[in-house]
Order: sequence, then structure tokens, then C-alpha cells
Amino acid sequence: MLFDIARLRMAIRGLRALPPQLGSLAPFAATGPWRQPACLVECGQALQEPAAEPALASHTDGKELRLWNVAGGYCASLRIGGAPEPFVLQASADWSHVRTTCRAASAADGLALSDFIMISFIYSAARHDTVLLHASSVAVGGEAVVFTGPSGIGKSTHSRLWLSHVAGARLLNDDQPALRLIPGGVMVCGTPWSGKTPCYRNEQARLKAVFRMEQAGENKAVRLSRAEAFCALIDMTSLMRHDRASFALISQTVAGIASRIDAYTLRNRPDASAVALARALSGL
Repeated sequence: MLFDIARLRMAIRGLRALPPQLGSLAPFAATGPWRQPACLVECGQALQEPAAEPALASHTDGKELRLWNVAGGYCASLRIGGAPEPFVLQASADWSHVRTTCRAASAADGLALSDFIMISFIYSAARHDTVLLHASSVAVGGEAVVFTGPSGIGKSTHSRLWLSHVAGARLLNDDQPALRLIPGGVMVCGTPWSGKTPCYRNEQARLKAVFRMEQAGENKAVRLSRAEAFCALIDMTSLMRHDRASFALISQTVAGIASRIDAYTLRNRPDASAVALARALSGL
């Protein structure tokens, strides 16, 4: 199976069909001539967790993720709910080749594979000037804006306001759009990962502005310096901070985005005048 995400190709081997947990990948099925994938994921491999202590362990939403730095790359395991064994992944140092025990044989197995594919995309894409950002993105024609900030700050609410008040506006992604550096600018791309909103558009648009959202009693925008823009973006970027190689690559891409795109803190009420202010600043 071949997929194109943010103009990067992913190949997945070892599955006969996409399981329900990977249904969001369907709009990204690749067409056109073969080209070398940025990442190859091989499923159904015989792997085990290393015996050593992991470099990272985290617990989120009933999942335990553990990560090891191993010779030639990385190893990760994911324990989900009552699954009897952890699901394991091994990746090359540049994440271009990933092997996993997952085969989508159960609901937990499919969920683990979905998470591993997302992780594989994040770190292989880092080698291609592309980052995944915790944000909501709206496009109008061939141009787009992104609204970023912590969960619950109003990103999705502001996107819905654009859909209501801006003719031709469409939601590009509501949780994890990809930003990619290109000659002369930045593209924002839809991805298979859109949080609670089922929005899986295999589309790209030129990024015009970034808005860091803040709730307030009035609508006011404050332009960020390049350094402030970098900090605002890196805080919302998916990365493993302890992995120096990936951190350096992602930081370099974020710095490039911050140097090319105007960014603002948007102190706002959830109303049409906030949309008008953001539109005036972005030129959409």
C-alpha cells in the first residue's frame, strides 16, 4: 500500500486491507508513478522489547509508550489496555525503514499500528523539511492560515467561525496539519490525523499566517517577533526532545517557517469581528 501525505510517500507492507483504525489513510492513497518512499513500514515482524531501561516512558489515554535508542536506530513499544503483549516497532536512524509487530489483527493491534504510522511519519518527515503541528487550519482557495495553541483555547471554534463567515472557506485539518518548507514559502497540508473532527483532506495550500490563540474580552492581534514565533510553533510541534538528531532537524524546519511566515497572538472573542481581524492580517 502506498500513500502520499504532505507530498511525501509512505509505503506499508504486510496488510491485505486497511483496518477501520486506518480508514483515515484512504484519501491519501497514492496515484501516479512509483517513487522511493520517505518511509517504508513493514508489518507482522518478529520483534521484542530491549531488556534495557527505556530512554523515554509516557502514559497517555490508557497507553504506555516506551522508547529506546538502539544500535542503528530506535525501538519503541506500546501497551494498550488489556492487550497481553506490547506492540513493538524498530526504526532505522533516519526513520526511512520501520518494522513493527502490528498486523491489525485486533482492535488494539489496529490502534497501535495507527499510532506507529503517525510516529513514523513525524520522524521520517523531519528529514524532508516537514513538521506536524498541533493546530487547526482553514483554507480559502489556494491559501491558508493556521490557529495554534493548547487544547481548549478555541482553535476549532475559530475555524468554524471562518467556515460560517468566509465564502469558500474549507477546513483543511482540525488537529495535526503538516507544514512543509518549499522554495519561497511554506505549504500547509491536510493529513490523516485530525483529532475528533473527521477531516482528512489530501490537499495543500500556501500558508499565509499563523495565529497563536488567546481568549480575551476584546479582539486584538499582536505581531510576534521571529524568536517568539519560533517558540510558539516549537511548543506545538510533535517531537521527541531527548532525541538530538530529530530535535535538531525539526527545530531547523520550525526556524525556517518562523522566518518566512508572519505570526500573531490573536486575543479574541469567538465572533465574526475576530475573523475579520485575522483575515485582514493574513490577506485572505
